[in-house]
Amino acid sequence: MKDMHKNPILYYILIPVLAGIWPLLVWGMYLPRAKNGLTADITGARECQAEALEILKLDPDRANLSDANDVGEDFSYATAVDKVAGICRIPATKYKLNTGLIVTKDKEKTQSARLRLEEISVVQFARFLSLIQLRWGTLQCDSVTMTKVKAEAQPDIWTVEVDFKFTY
Repeated sequence: MKDMHKNPILYYILIPVLAGIWPLLVWGMYLPRAKNGLTADITGARECQAEALEILKLDPDRANLSDANDVGEDFSYATAVDKVAGICRIPATKYKLNTGLIVTKDKEKTQSARLRLEEISVVQFARFLSLIQLRWGTLQCDSVTMTKVKAEAQPDIWTVEVDFKFTY
């Protein structure tokens, strides 16, 4: 028994038996699993496509967005904040915008701004930040400071200060 692995007849029998079992495993086990996986992937893709079409029905402007990194010289903090705040239902009386000068360094222009949003919820702020950075890809959020407003009737009311930096 000890020297069984040294016997070449074992390998002459074992290798063809294993080579014969492999196609049976592929045919009997692996192919049905692969077909089930493909069916599940196709079903999932159809569901995601239906959800994407529903999103486009609710917000058709998402399909019209240009390249986020190709914004050009027509960017304005006032216009960007006003547009996104309108989408997020944040009235103009609830935010204050202070912009800095355009600084040119190594042929790259940057402009900073400080935005103060008053009496908004976390969900509104998260949606605002997500949408503004989705639309303008070179707009960076440097810092966010959230301060809870003492309102007992509404527990989710915050004052948020955001520092932005936009690169042209």
